[in-house]
Amino acid sequence: MKILIIGAGAMGSLFAGRLKAQTPEVFQYNRNNPHVDQINQSGLTIIERDNTKTIVPLKVIQQVSDTSYDVVLVMLKTHATHKVLMQLKDSFSPQTLFVTMQNGLGNLETIADVFPNNSIVAGTLGCGASVEAAGQILHRGFGTNFIGQSTDKVTQEKLIKFVELLNQSGLETEVAEDVQTIIWNKLFVNVAYNSLTALTRLRNGDILNTKDGQSLLRNIVTEAIAIAKAEGVIVDSEKMIATCTQMGQEQFPTNKSSMLMDVLHKRKTEIDTINGAVAKLGEKHNIPTPYNDLITGIIKVIEANYDMQVE
Repeated sequence: MKILIIGAGAMGSLFAGRLKAQTPEVFQYNRNNPHVDQINQSGLTIIERDNTKTIVPLKVIQQVSDTSYDVVLVMLKTHATHKVLMQLKDSFSPQTLFVTMQNGLGNLETIADVFPNNSIVAGTLGCGASVEAAGQILHRGFGTNFIGQSTDKVTQEKLIKFVELLNQSGLETEVAEDVQTIIWNKLFVNVAYNSLTALTRLRNGDILNTKDGQSLLRNIVTEAIAIAKAEGVIVDSEKMIATCTQMGQEQFPTNKSSMLMDVLHKRKTEIDTINGAVAKLGEKHNIPTPYNDLITGIIKVIEANYDMQVE
């Protein structure tokens, strides 16, 4: 199976490195940057939970000249998806399966806009990672990943084979019947931890060190749950809040969220497809979302004024 991972951030690198150990035909696509240069020169270093290090030889390409990829895994920042994929619009055959495991809402629709003739399935990430230094990532989240099913038999067979490779690589992944509910379940986690860690510059688990942090998480997630219910998703509110809390305490307490890393490196965040998406749907359903509105606004102020920040 020939696989291309589009995006060489923390999660794209983790998946590429783990998959490379299972099949030789694994490649990444990303623009040049210090992280990419280091991977191409010396391989990707994955630092595990027990601090053991694995160096994986990887090839990060800047041009796609081979149309024979079986699976393309999209791991871009959501705000970059359309622009990057438009640059690759004629690079894949109609038989290529696209899989998105990006944060937030609307990713499948964005990919379908560029590749309307390809099969596309969406999924969510239960694992976590962060870039520690150029060419190095920390693997610090160990939950289960989920990918939706396809109604096309050939595509489903390809998808199952891809999921088998992920499981063999140590990235626990399941094919889900109701992936939309799972995407929302992941969004609940993201609206809480991504936003709060970006604002406080804390690791995920440290958000829960105080009652104030716990209360903020509850209020943010409660608003998102109300929107999900308005969208037809069945959610047990208290159970979901407990799950979000448990994940921060046990599954990825030391992980640095992707939005935190974006703010630390003065990059554009995914706030529009996470807390911003909740706020936008709140307007659609006439449901107040004051916590998500405020957080979205503050993150946008930070993004717009990186050069003005007091050191």
